[in-house]
Amino acid sequence: MATSNLCGRHSADCIINPTNDTEYSSPSSNVTNEESASNFSMGYLISLAIVMFVMIFVAILGNSVVCYIVYQKPAMRSAINLLLATLALADLLSAILCMPFSFVTVIAQKWIFGNEVCLVNGILYAFLVTEATFVLVTISIDRYLIIVRRRDTLTPQKARLYIGLSWAISFIAAIPPLFGWGKYGFKSGQMQCTLNFPSRTLGELTYGLVFFGGTFIVPLVIMGYCYFYILKTVRRNSSRIQNHPPPPGSVLGTKMHRPGRMNIDYSFKTRAFTTILILFIVFVMTSLPYSITRFVLLFSGQTKFSLSANAIIVWLFYLNSTLNPVIYYWRINKFREACIDLMPSWCQIPNCLPGRTIRRIRPHAIYEVDKKIQVSAI
Repeated sequence: MATSNLCGRHSADCIINPTNDTEYSSPSSNVTNEESASNFSMGYLISLAIVMFVMIFVAILGNSVVCYIVYQKPAMRSAINLLLATLALADLLSAILCMPFSFVTVIAQKWIFGNEVCLVNGILYAFLVTEATFVLVTISIDRYLIIVRRRDTLTPQKARLYIGLSWAISFIAAIPPLFGWGKYGFKSGQMQCTLNFPSRTLGELTYGLVFFGGTFIVPLVIMGYCYFYILKTVRRNSSRIQNHPPPPGSVLGTKMHRPGRMNIDYSFKTRAFTTILILFIVFVMTSLPYSITRFVLLFSGQTKFSLSANAIIVWLFYLNSTLNPVIYYWRINKFREACIDLMPSWCQIPNCLPGRTIRRIRPHAIYEVDKKIQVSAI
């Protein structure tokens, strides 16, 4: 069947007849808008659009605040906070440079930005996702060395070095399709420009295997190994502390001799591990469906699949960028207090904030409240 193409042969912004299988290709990417396998109902589309808009807003606002806090406050520039800020920067760039294109694609149910934009979008998506994954691997290895090996060797200088290496490696991992090894593209049913599937050549298949293996499978194995032994070590140390008998003459066991005190000091270093573990669990839950789907499709001959399923899988993957700053605010006191400091003055009212925070932000506020109480009593 002849295709109906409403643009020039070399035009990038090509209007393609959705009722025909038409492909506009370049050496490193291709866009194919076929007839959709299924269409969204209006109610489903509006609900999905609202959820996606909220996710983009929270991801941009939350990750911007995290980056600003670490940049603005020298006291927050510890090694682990620099790594968390780098993760927030990768999530922020993803929310600005990738999520809006996927948002418009979900609404239009096809790619409307042209082939060159698809290529750039695919590279940025692969680059930022890889960077976020490598940062999580670095954090997990650091926690493993501290808790299991008892080697706290990561300094802010070393953290900056590892961050620079992770950016460089992530960029190198994302650009081979520019040189003919693999190809980025968009097909009907997708919500994101990504690596071509099913793979048409041995080179595309090889690059797909190397990319997904090196950016997801291997990091997942490393993080799983680290967290398994961290949990094992934390559980063993917790048992030692709980089973440690109090010394004779102590009041309700409130005092402990030196070995117990050493265990408690050591357990203090594991408090941040819970937050890191939550980040890892959220990463696995949000990225596993997307990664497995793309990995399987490298070998599959299927080119059409449900729009609804793809929208859920892709935006579940993006949910990780939205939840990370929420986890920081929930779990890390210093980040939460710094966020409260950034709130406008009209929001810093005594009835909305804990007493300790009120005294730090507005030292006179607690006395104002006491004075009002005294006056009312009189």
